[in-house]
Amino acid sequence: MPVVNSATTGIKRLVYALMTDELLETYSTVKDAPPLISIKVSPKVETATLYADNKAVETATSMGDISIDIETQDLPLEVQADFLGHALDPLTGTMVYNVDDKPPYMALGYQRTKGNGKSRYVWLYKVKFQEIEEEGKTQEDKVTFQTPKLSGLAIANKNGDWKKVADEDSKGTPIVDFLATVPVSGAPDLIAPTVTTVPIEGAVGVLVGASIIYTFSKAINIADMTISNFFLLKAGVVVPCGLVASVGNTVVTMKPTANMSVGAHVAVCTSDVRSVAGIPLAAIKTTNFTV
Repeated sequence: MPVVNSATTGIKRLVYALMTDELLETYSTVKDAPPLISIKVSPKVETATLYADNKAVETATSMGDISIDIETQDLPLEVQADFLGHALDPLTGTMVYNVDDKPPYMALGYQRTKGNGKSRYVWLYKVKFQEIEEEGKTQEDKVTFQTPKLSGLAIANKNGDWKKVADEDSKGTPIVDFLATVPVSGAPDLIAPTVTTVPIEGAVGVLVGASIIYTFSKAINIADMTISNFFLLKAGVVVPCGLVASVGNTVVTMKPTANMSVGAHVAVCTSDVRSVAGIPLAAIKTTNFTV
């Protein structure tokens, strides 16, 4: 199959997704940004050359900051709140700009149209914008549109990836809704998580006020931390419990709401619990213990 060459002719459909967890690098639902006028992505690359015997014998390169400059048709307060971390009052529609506001990391996606009618799609994994500069000018006899500009920096994620690109002219699987979700970074994680418990299977003399602690081999999907997936039984009857996840979502603590009664108990973690990559436990985890 020959390589297809077609120059890009324009840009459209700027989208973004806020990073909801910097440790796990997970994202919120993708949102549409205002119509895009221009975007400039400028990676800064440092190059060093070693000379010996009066000639260059070795070179090395290193990527630094990646500057981002965008210009949009408008920048509504709702978008500014997302991009810059400001507090928007949903009742009054007013926004407060505080010196302690922190812009969040986000993924930024956009579409580049091509001369042959196809498109190239781009995702930047980890972008943080700077406070917007405002410049105004009085209207004269000739209309001049005044459009907002934003600058920021992009960095690589924990896998070292900073950008992912798909082109409708390239070989491979046909592109479907590439900008609908932030694409997975790095090789897909297809290994099922494993889990250990405290108390261990067959433990006796467990304290009446003890909690059941599940430790997973990798972070789990926090949406799966429900009482239908984690529960405690005594003689087939559910013992009311509360659930708490650790920072990083690798440990789930199941604590009975009242002291356990003396006797045999069974703690259950179902196989519907999944890793953040969507891979479920290989099997249900049951832990029998005696109080």
